Amino acid sequence: MLIPAPRTRPSATFEVTTTAEASVVTAAGDLDLAVTDRLATLLHREILLTPRALVFDASAVTFCSARVLTILLDAAVAGVPFAVAGRCRALLRPITALGLELQLPVHWSAVEALAWLELAPQMP
Repeated sequence: MLIPAPRTRPSATFEVTTTAEASVVTAAGDLDLAVTDRLATLLHREILLTPRALVFDASAVTFCSARVLTILLDAAVAGVPFAVAGRCRALLRPITALGLELQLPVHWSAVEALAWLELAPQMP
């Protein structure tokens, strides 16, 4: 009997880019339970540095667990202007399924998210 090899998923990677305008945390791969503690710690560390804005770019994310959405919601209310970028299916599907579109609006790109954050304080 032939037993198929377990399907391996790409492990998640994170990269932080910091400029005078913002910090951008870019994620790639599967954001599953194996990496949620690492992601939460990374975002928390960036928030403690109080950047002018913080963007989470999920353009290259292939899977997103519900726990990740909790981490993003926590970041959104942490006192630093926060936005999510990368309208990939892996991120949009759970956000839509849980009805979180207003709490976690997802922008097409980090550039668009930063532009939105600049306008956000001026919005009623």
